[in-house]
Amino acid sequence: MTDSLRRLRALALNTFAEALRQRFFAFLALLGAALAAAGSFLRVFNFGNTELKFVADFGFGAMFLFGSILAVVMTAQLFFSELDNRTALTLLARPVRRWEFFAGKFLGMWALLGVFTLALAGILGALLQMRAWELAATAPDASAAPYFNAGGLAVFALLQWLRLGVVAALTLLVCAVAQSFLYAVTVSALATLVCQLRGVAQSIPAATKDGSPALRAFVEYTGRAIPDLQMFDLGAPLALDPKGAPTGVALSAAGYGALYIPLLLALAVWLFWDREV
Repeated sequence: MTDSLRRLRALALNTFAEALRQRFFAFLALLGAALAAAGSFLRVFNFGNTELKFVADFGFGAMFLFGSILAVVMTAQLFFSELDNRTALTLLARPVRRWEFFAGKFLGMWALLGVFTLALAGILGALLQMRAWELAATAPDASAAPYFNAGGLAVFALLQWLRLGVVAALTLLVCAVAQSFLYAVTVSALATLVCQLRGVAQSIPAATKDGSPALRAFVEYTGRAIPDLQMFDLGAPLALDPKGAPTGVALSAAGYGALYIPLLLALAVWLFWDREV
């Protein structure tokens, strides 16, 4: 193992351990798990979708909502704690490069997000599987039995982990130029919201008959620089549709996340390169 890999491993493990000890992580994990499980008890509020889809959508929403809060708040908190405690100055004074500092912070936080995603996906998968068996036992025939694919849910959990990785990398990008924790959290949360609604925003000028070509072109080309987090919303097709997601869509989403994460981190390192710590 090279010296650079040793430093990355040490930074990532330290970040993961520090984040795991935070009460905020435990609070969000328990709240997210409770909300994901609560979908089974809120079926009375279902107004049209099948029961499994209602429960699944409820769990998918909880996974992304609380995962995004965790990715934004914890990433910014861990970053600024290093600056405020002057430990970043000590680290960077040693043979720790700035890109290693950012990569180590990201990898440690991304590992924590993986634990969070795995836990909520496991709870949601167990609930969906048990309910699918119960509904299948009362179905008049096999064709009326609900469909649930645990493997599809596992693929969605992986995509969700990549999506939260994009959110964490985006937060580090904001932290690279932000001067305060509150500013970084606010801007990162707004940026995550913009990324989630990017597809909706791009469709508005195209759907408006009187939309000018200049407006459509502006939205289209500026939107390409913004990550589209809606690309990862494949939970229902992957887990509940016998046909599955369209061919290549899941792979495209995975490649999209794998491309944006290093790009955002590289931009963050570049912006932070000459910053005084």
